[in-house]
Amino acid sequence: MLRKLSGGRLFDPTQGLNDVVQDLFIRDGLLVENPGPGAQVDEEIDVSGQIVMAGDVDIHTHVAGGNVNNARRLMPQMQMKSSQHAKRVAGLPNPARGWSATGTGYRYACMGYTTVVEPAVLPCNALSAHLEMADIPILDSAGLAILGNDDLLLGMLHARAPQSAINDYVAWTLDSTRCLGIKVINAGGVNAFKRNAASFGLDAVVPMYGISSREILQALQRAVVQLGVNHPLHVHCNNLDVAGRSAETAVATMEAAEGMPMHLADVQFYGYGEEGANAFSSASARLIDAWKRHPNVTMDVGQVLFAPR
Repeated sequence: MLRKLSGGRLFDPTQGLNDVVQDLFIRDGLLVENPGPGAQVDEEIDVSGQIVMAGDVDIHTHVAGGNVNNARRLMPQMQMKSSQHAKRVAGLPNPARGWSATGTGYRYACMGYTTVVEPAVLPCNALSAHLEMADIPILDSAGLAILGNDDLLLGMLHARAPQSAINDYVAWTLDSTRCLGIKVINAGGVNAFKRNAASFGLDAVVPMYGISSREILQALQRAVVQLGVNHPLHVHCNNLDVAGRSAETAVATMEAAEGMPMHLADVQFYGYGEEGANAFSSASARLIDAWKRHPNVTMDVGQVLFAPR
């Protein structure tokens, strides 16, 4: 079957297309070259004036699990029946849910997304997160398992367990949680925050365990690389939002990768300096300059936020 999308505005950097009005042909679900004027087109869809591009993939967005459900508990009004919302999605499943897994799928699909990744799956809650992601329509979904503050890993590092043992633990976690990769959030910082620490640098030592945040980060990164996990270690750097320290910590984290693949999440929150009269300024230029020196590092600015309606 041959379909023709006619008159669309094509965006495809891999083909050098940047807002080019051009017809697009799809045969049996695959993009094909223009078959010529004599070809029999089975279906033609007029997309004049519409943007045509590859489906978006969001590798960092909270769509399931503890973070989302805690937010739902804090905002019960979002779950109440809304006649306005019901009219917008009449005939669709769960029309009264203003903030459901179903609604998440529809909203992302309307923006052109095809895949979303929940980057904060606690291993103990993995089943619940997967069940919730299964309720998201239209989109493909995956999760990242969180390690880096769990007592088992910290205890292994404290006992100077060999890297092979760390690798086994990471592999077991990925297998048991059915996750795409590993996420680390403030490596080792949870114990410090329990003791009222306002910040926790990359070389700060974790209380009770005598190991640094850097050691945890590098052990997990080596495990991901040595295991051949396709998605690089997904890192939420320390000192998020701490003006004067956030950018410095993010740059130090890039350097700590030592050339191995790494992905930094939420970098919009690490671009804060402390210059100016109010000791608050942008450090984004420094952050980007450092990123350019580290081609092994990828970044995202943070998740999509929906308006409360």
